Amino acid sequence: MTKVEEAREILTQLQVPKQQQSDLCCYVLLAMAYIQESANWEYASNDWIRIHDIISFTEKNYGVAYAENSRETFRKQAIHHFRNAAFIEDNGLATNSPNYRYRLTEEMLLLITHFGKKDWEKKKNFFFERASVFD
Repeated sequence: MTKVEEAREILTQLQVPKQQQSDLCCYVLLAMAYIQESANWEYASNDWIRIHDIISFTEKNYGVAYAENSRETFRKQAIHHFRNAAFIEDNGLATNSPNYRYRLTEEMLLLITHFGKKDWEKKKNFFFERASVFD
């Protein structure tokens, strides 16, 4: 399985709508976790990242180029939904600030570092329990 397929499997198992299982959404997850094709999910990170960085990461590591003016598409199709699902968080600055960033939540990071391991189901159930606390 490619990393894009693995990212899609993670999103599928997290029961996100089909629209948020698109390649674009998979690339967002991969970039935010800094997972290259040869990397294991256990090495995922949650460093702060801009949409520009996601676009650059996708082109450099997966050979898929998105135009800089597609940032709003990334926000609408992935970022907004991932934030609502508690997959990511922002740094709280004004959205028009050049220092505005996103990263994976600690809970999401903990979950995806266990993708493909024996305890994946246990971690996934824990993630769902934690997420329901915010409902």
